[in-house]
Amino acid sequence: MLFNYVGALQRDAPPQPLKQEPLVAPPKTYDVQGQVEVMSKDLMAGLSEVDALIQQLPGGGGSEADEVAKAVELLQQNARAAAELQAELAAASAKLAELQDAHGVLAEAALAQRAAVAAAEATGGLASASGG
Repeated sequence: MLFNYVGALQRDAPPQPLKQEPLVAPPKTYDVQGQVEVMSKDLMAGLSEVDALIQQLPGGGGSEADEVAKAVELLQQNARAAAELQAELAAASAKLAELQDAHGVLAEAALAQRAAVAAAEATGGLASASGG
């Protein structure tokens, strides 16, 4: 809005002579002061609306000291949450390592059992082939 108004004033303002030279064409009648007053009232109304909206924001309206105290409190909460998450991550990593070890033991046992069954079948198959 402000930039529009400044542009309109620059565009519509009457020409001014340089070095006291006379103007070639007479200036158009344009009430610069009247336009400035209208535009300034409009800008101030817009500023008041923005201020009212800012005051309606949650947590707004406090002093700077209150905002700093709130920010410090939030930073402390963040640090506690980060420490808690780090502890949970360490516990989860330990549990994962434990489960991976257990899976390895079970996989080795299953492979050993399959190998024993295959060896028994192979020996049983050889015994029946040689007996017959």
